[in-house]
Amino acid sequence: MGTGRAAVISGAASIALVVVLGAAGCVGPATCTAIGWANGVELTLLGDTSAVATVTACGGAGCTPPTADDPLADPPEADPGSTPTPVPGGVRWPLHLGMDTPHHGAVAVYDRAGQLLVEQAVTIRWDSPHAADPCGGPSSGRVTMRLPASAV
Repeated sequence: MGTGRAAVISGAASIALVVVLGAAGCVGPATCTAIGWANGVELTLLGDTSAVATVTACGGAGCTPPTADDPLADPPEADPGSTPTPVPGGVRWPLHLGMDTPHHGAVAVYDRAGQLLVEQAVTIRWDSPHAADPCGGPSSGRVTMRLPASAV
């Protein structure tokens, strides 16, 4: 009788394990590998940018961008001292906001002496080609900011 009982318990446990494992494959969040990326933001500064030396940014409503002396260095290649690209009427600066895609943020513009020229709240327009992917993926954002004439 002990052997029959063990077989029934073992059989019931096997069925329960199949049900749990089968359900786990159909329900719950996707399992993602250890991944990471940096979402890039192209900031276009319009106006006289001759005094601009450093641009920093942050993501999220009410955030405060890093100062020129305390730049965001994650990832290291996203140092706010990045070289800008000239565009008609201004320059384009590459910035990074980690893995977040906030709709609001702030940008700070500094001169060569590290003095704040202007800080402004911004709305970020995102292109998120991986939005339907359960594990996500890199996105790119765009911001255009006109420098006030008194800023430089």
